[in-house]
Amino acid sequence: MSENKTLSKKILLIILIIAAVNFVVGGILLLLGLNLYFNLVFYGNTVTFTIFRAISYIGEDIVQILLLAALIFVYDVKFGRNVGFSLLGSYYINGILKDIFQDPRPVTNTYEEGFGFPSGHSQNAVAVWGLMSYESYKKDNKILQWLFIIFIYLIGISRIVVGVHDLEDVWGGFFYGTIFLVLFIYFEPLTSEKAKSLNFLTKAILSIIIPIAMLTIAIIIFPTTTLDYGLCCGGLMGISLGYLIETKKIQYDPKVLNNKQKLVNLVIGLVLTMVFYFALSAYSSDFFVWRFTKYFLLAFLVITLIPWIFTKIKRD
Repeated sequence: MSENKTLSKKILLIILIIAAVNFVVGGILLLLGLNLYFNLVFYGNTVTFTIFRAISYIGEDIVQILLLAALIFVYDVKFGRNVGFSLLGSYYINGILKDIFQDPRPVTNTYEEGFGFPSGHSQNAVAVWGLMSYESYKKDNKILQWLFIIFIYLIGISRIVVGVHDLEDVWGGFFYGTIFLVLFIYFEPLTSEKAKSLNFLTKAILSIIIPIAMLTIAIIIFPTTTLDYGLCCGGLMGISLGYLIETKKIQYDPKVLNNKQKLVNLVIGLVLTMVFYFALSAYSSDFFVWRFTKYFLLAFLVITLIPWIFTKIKRD
């Protein structure tokens, strides 16, 4: 089968080798009793904290949103959608795992709340930057391929250096993130192919029902959860429904633009994305219904309204 439809044996082997090294090295360090060793080495060091806190910030929601928006605006709408699906799907699974294990964060943690295992930043880094690395592999861009892999490790290491996760948390994040990434890379093309046989209305209904069902299941199973299931489920619905409308009604294609036009779109698009984000953040609430609504609207606007605006801009 073609590379576009299935996970090639070569890249699967590379992923499995990297995963095996992570698992073995991490496991050895844990067996040696070094779970908190690296946390304590850097604890109280303001220089390393500042540097790695900045690296860790790459995993925050606003940075991830801007990354997804940039991919949609200047690279490819479908790939941006897929990165969004991978991120939010991993986010949801990570929440379920944290609520199951309920592992406390290390004593070096000074600012994060909630459970520690597995590390969400580490798991989501694999889901996002791993998918970006896989795309670079398909485009035969080895520099970006390995650069994105380095990003994954930097984000994971940063969570230990700033003290919010121990080695076990990051080790678990890499482990579950790799499983999720492999499954996503394999099943996404198959699912997309199956979806082509469905009519627009059916796909729209599924785009609404599935995220709501996911949110409902999480809230019922974990009624006292402090994890943000509203964010990931609302974002999933916004991307899913928005992508359907975009591909049917708008059909924005950044590949036909020259570099100057892409730059203009990127600047305008990121500014508008920030405006939408901060406007929706003006009302602050942790209530899951509002979080669901906020990120649904944000994702929907980024993938529909902003590309529509681009199509109305007169070109030279």
